[in-house]
Amino acid sequence: SYSPQARIIGRNVQWVPTHSYNNWRMTPEKLEMICRSDPDRPRILIINYPANPTGCTYTSEMLKELAEIARKYKVVLISDEIYGQIHHKGQHVSIARYYPEGTIISSGISKWCGAGGWRLGTFTFPKSLRWMLDAMAIVASETYTATSAPIQYAAVRAFEGGSDIDDYLHHSRRVLRALGKIFYEKTKKLGLVLPKPEGAFYLFPDFHDYHLKFREYGVLTSSEMCKLILEKTGIATLPGVDFGRPPEELTARIAYVDFDGAKALEASMQLYKHLDLDEGFAELSAPKLIKAFDLLGKLLHDL
Repeated sequence: SYSPQARIIGRNVQWVPTHSYNNWRMTPEKLEMICRSDPDRPRILIINYPANPTGCTYTSEMLKELAEIARKYKVVLISDEIYGQIHHKGQHVSIARYYPEGTIISSGISKWCGAGGWRLGTFTFPKSLRWMLDAMAIVASETYTATSAPIQYAAVRAFEGGSDIDDYLHHSRRVLRALGKIFYEKTKKLGLVLPKPEGAFYLFPDFHDYHLKFREYGVLTSSEMCKLILEKTGIATLPGVDFGRPPEELTARIAYVDFDGAKALEASMQLYKHLDLDEGFAELSAPKLIKAFDLLGKLLHDL
């Protein structure tokens, strides 16, 4: 939703080209190519990692290189790290480490706390951008009055941290890492190309190898493909075009979160405490997802 939000206030939006061979990650070369075309123009760059829709993230070296380009052209970075706490190995690194003076960190409790309906977001500003914080606070005060009391209490508890939160995060990462690996491998076996998720809870497969078969059903775009998948299987996905991809590119985002989180956490903490979270764990904790990928496989086979 970054692009429509920017367009609503009349801002020009330019997507930085990314490619599947690089797991859809931005490269410093592409960023510099855009910036050097008009080096004095003020720019805001929005990056998101671990990424929605791919689940991929950046290495520290990649972040250092991006930070160098941002500093060179005085780009303000909005680093959306709302999935940072659910990096599957707990190794999330913020680009603010390498470009602290120009980075605003965007986050919130809805993802890492598993609290999808509790919409409390945060912006963390460096001292050098205090002027922007003050301006945003003025706008915010005219947009909403306050966060509801229950969400405030929940957020206070979440940000207090402690052993309970650490334990919860450890098992959340463990569950998402295991399910991500299992459903990544299932997706690959269907003949789809996709990066292996490193955080969050998304897969972003490319259905290109099926494009001729989809064409027989009149499917020429990712939106039409997702509609067909929904009608034939009941599986809801988001088309790649919603993430800035060309309409004719048959990519789609799959969120592998249709499971009972409490049940999965309990299994990880008790039944599978000393065992690997294998496909048996997935069948026990996420039967709807197992069924969904079976149905998707059958659809592709029957095309």
